[in-house]
Amino acid sequence: MGAVAVEPFASEFRRLVRLGAGTQDIQGTSAAEERGFARCTGGSDAFIAHEEARVALHQTGFCRLIEAACGRARRILDVGCSTGGGAVAMALSRALGPEEVIGVDPDPLSLRAAEVRASAHELPRKRVRFIRVRPDVPLPFGADQFDLVVCLSVLEFVPMAGARRRLVDEMKRVVRPGGCLFLSTPSPLRVRDLHARRWLGDLLRRDGFPWAPSPWWLRDAVADFERVRIESWLLEQELERAGFPSVAIPRIVARAIDWARPWQNIVVRKPSRDRAQLAHGDGRIMA
Repeated sequence: MGAVAVEPFASEFRRLVRLGAGTQDIQGTSAAEERGFARCTGGSDAFIAHEEARVALHQTGFCRLIEAACGRARRILDVGCSTGGGAVAMALSRALGPEEVIGVDPDPLSLRAAEVRASAHELPRKRVRFIRVRPDVPLPFGADQFDLVVCLSVLEFVPMAGARRRLVDEMKRVVRPGGCLFLSTPSPLRVRDLHARRWLGDLLRRDGFPWAPSPWWLRDAVADFERVRIESWLLEQELERAGFPSVAIPRIVARAIDWARPWQNIVVRKPSRDRAQLAHGDGRIMA
């Protein structure tokens, strides 16, 4: 299995992205609303270059985070996998050591590109595969199936808040007890939204354009799971990359700085059935 994309798959991947793979992020909208991020457009040279770099970016980004927070994961689900950058990065991770990574997405062109990307990295079908799903429909898996479920930059592209909550509930359903759920979505506490660069875009919402959920909505959506605290780890990694010596960061400082980050990153763990029953009986969530 290679860390570098090989031919002829690398060229075919670029061709599919140029045709529009990975460009339509908002799915399931009506024809009248097919604008902005709800429309498939041809990928520019800059977009193609960014897509090609996704595996390496994820290997040094969110993969390191979930490796540290979650440890090994035999079965992994990538929800909203797009062109498969995250799924391939996780499949290549020795620290996670997955036997199977499954990526799901509504867009067939993006899924075709994801399959080509996996072949470019010499990953066999039994190690990583991709499945098409429909928006706002239950995930095609039974309960308690995955050691790790990842949803990276997807929630902000689900237009309706109710559909977002149902998607989070579905991801929670398919995580096994003791398994992890990782959610990453932009912070709405900014003057311009992260993707469309619209002034107050997360507040002045428009059909066909993304908007980020609030931090309190996100926390409430996973309140019945156990929070894995990652704020100190994130800050320590940032200081290390900036060349500062490694020091222990007080949790209260790390949490305060976390509010200023451009991305909301949350790792939660599904409680065992015994702990969940105890928490329900006590009228509280175990932390």
